[in-house]
This record gives sequence, structure tokens and C-alpha cells, in this order.
Amino acid sequence: MALYIAAAVAAVLLAVYASWTARRLDRLHARVDAAAAALDEQLAQRAETAARLAQRADLPRAAVTDLAKAAVGVADAVGLGHDRETLENALSRALQDASASLSPNGAETAGIIDVVTRVSFARRFHNDAVRDALAVRRRWVVRLLHLAGHAARPSYFEMDDTALAISDVAAASAPYD
Repeated sequence: MALYIAAAVAAVLLAVYASWTARRLDRLHARVDAAAAALDEQLAQRAETAARLAQRADLPRAAVTDLAKAAVGVADAVGLGHDRETLENALSRALQDASASLSPNGAETAGIIDVVTRVSFARRFHNDAVRDALAVRRRWVVRLLHLAGHAARPSYFEMDDTALAISDVAAASAPYD
């Protein structure tokens, strides 16, 4: 009799833990989706800023061509896959080349710094959400009971935002390190 009670208690505890883990995983997937939408929006604003910079700034002809081409390529991109990462890296290089020709205290430079900082933060938030979701998906109960269901496995968004080191925020370390 005691064995049946112990088995029932273990089954109830497993069910409670599995239910809690499934709800947590669902919240983490929602967080990844929200972070991906925010990152996509910030990347679109960066492309728009780059296109405006190519039209208004007094830049060398080659920089304007590269910047406009990269901005148009990014504006047509959909999703956050590997192709988008490649296009965003091209835009980062074009912005780096263009920023070398701008005055350090100009309005265009301030706009670029603002948008690059926002993209950097959005990418970090997205990658943190992906890391947390993947950590929960690796748990034994999630794999054993297939709690992730048919949800797509989230993936990191890696782009070279260190190449565009015009923002002091990117170079600074965290205050708690």
C-alpha cells in the first residue's frame, strides 16, 4: 500500500513539475517572439536611417553607393535568418565607412549612434531570450515529455556590430562587472 502511495505522490509531483516547466517554456517562447519583433523593428529603423544618411549627408560617392545598396538590401529582407545576418553585416560595414567621413558632432552622427545603440540592445535582449529558452528546452523533462511541442527551435541572431564602434555604450563594460 505504501508503495502505491509513494508512486502516486511521485506521479503528482512529476505532473506539477512538468506543468510548471511547460508554462515557463511557453512564456520563454513568447519572450523570444517579442524580442525578435523588437529586433526586427530596430533593424528596419537602422536601414531607414542609413537610407536617409545616403540621401542627405555629404559623403564620398562610393560611400553613398555602398550605403544605399546595403540599406535597400536590408529593407527587402524578411525574418531573422542567416541571409538577414549577412545583409546586416554589409550594412554595418557601409555605415562604418560612411561614419568615417562624417563630423563627430554632427546630427547625422548622433542619429547613427542612437540607432546603432538601440540595435545592439535589441540584439542582446533577443539573444538572452533565446539562451534562456534553449536552456529550458535542454531539460530532461522537456525532452522526455516533448513539452516544446512543434514550436520552432529559437536561434541566435549574430551580426557584427563591433565593426561599428562609434558608440561609447558598446565599448563600455557593465557597471556591475
